[in-house]
Amino acid sequence: MMTPLAEAIVQADVAIRPIVRETPLDYSVAFSQATGAQVYLKLENLQHTGSFKLRGAMTKLLTLDPDVRARGVVAASSGNHGAAVAYGCHALGTRSLIFVPETASPTKLVAMRRYGAEIRQLGDDSLISELAARVR
Repeated sequence: MMTPLAEAIVQADVAIRPIVRETPLDYSVAFSQATGAQVYLKLENLQHTGSFKLRGAMTKLLTLDPDVRARGVVAASSGNHGAAVAYGCHALGTRSLIFVPETASPTKLVAMRRYGAEIRQLGDDSLISELAARVR
């Protein structure tokens, strides 16, 4: 019998598996020698959006009521989370509006736009973007 947490993890994995990549583990000789343990690196940089953030974003998007999700999703980010939300919304066929600080990386903005996100840049701090997204 699984604990409720283990069961939730398995359910999330099953739900996101069709959308996220199964990224490899890579044995690290250097870290293994330095620690005296067998160390493996999870290569989430090979994920569709270049980071592990897609896993959490997809899990959340898939738990939204379909009617709520169909109205579109609003998020705040300075980069990787925004790209993950944009990718997830694109994969699920819904709109995304991402609030980002004016200092956000142009590369991250290109990624968000590539996945169809509408971007609103404001302020020079992530908190300003987050507050704007919350009142949206």
